[in-house]
Amino acid sequence: VTLSCFADPFITLENAEHVILQGLVFQTGRGDALHVRGGADCLVAGCTIRQCGGDAIVIEGGSRHGVFGCSVSSMGCGGMRVNGGDRKTLVPGNHYVENCTVSDISRLKRTYTPAVLLDGCGNRITHNQFERIPSSALRIEGNDQVIELNLIRNVVQESDDQGGLDCFGNPLYRGLVIRWNHWKDITGGTHCGAAGVRLDDMISGVAIYGNVFERCGAVLFGGVQIHGGKENLVDGNLFLDCFAGVSFSRWGEKRWLEAIRTFLPQADSAPYLKRYPDLARLKQDADVNYICRNVFSHCS
Repeated sequence: VTLSCFADPFITLENAEHVILQGLVFQTGRGDALHVRGGADCLVAGCTIRQCGGDAIVIEGGSRHGVFGCSVSSMGCGGMRVNGGDRKTLVPGNHYVENCTVSDISRLKRTYTPAVLLDGCGNRITHNQFERIPSSALRIEGNDQVIELNLIRNVVQESDDQGGLDCFGNPLYRGLVIRWNHWKDITGGTHCGAAGVRLDDMISGVAIYGNVFERCGAVLFGGVQIHGGKENLVDGNLFLDCFAGVSFSRWGEKRWLEAIRTFLPQADSAPYLKRYPDLARLKQDADVNYICRNVFSHCS
């Protein structure tokens, strides 16, 4: 039995630039392993982070920070929490998580501690493998985020009403691209179910294309589950042995108009309306999404 009394991060970079942490092992702490706040162009590469009570790496603010080729396992909470870019001005943060493996996390906090929690504007998650997680592997907030070429399997093993990727509650989270990922064996859930990609309350304007969904969906959810959003594009995906390919929870115009009321001033602001012209029609066409050119094979 090993008991740690050290609750602080092993390393904190505060407004640092061009610092590389490479090939290190961080193990047996009570809190988070690494913190990066502000600054620019810092890189955590080829590191192993395991058996800590909190999250592996927390990046807050700054620009162009990267996590590359790291292995994260047996964490009390999640893998990476990454927040970069400015949602008010839609200036990108250009942070990235790439070529990492995250598994067997959320040992203490079983839900809402994903492999990557991504927030802000203009960041990407690429070429990673996320597996064996009791709840979601990815929690995506913000704008212009890119999720591509990842393998996500055997997640949402315990929780309900979740997805391998989960996004929730803001119709202005535009510019999210989910492409060329492999979602596999995501079949948990009890009352509502589990999906490969779950676009919860009002999430709209998301592009989901070129993915493979293999054995995803359960109870009420398909490989892709959309809850009340509109203008989402599900295009050119393969749904293989899924409970259902795509599932949708219809809200209707009245509920939609009531829910989006607080978001209308920001939707009409200069940076948002210019970047996302579809917001001019935010009040119109509730429940209309676009599903095209997909292949469904052995979906019950």
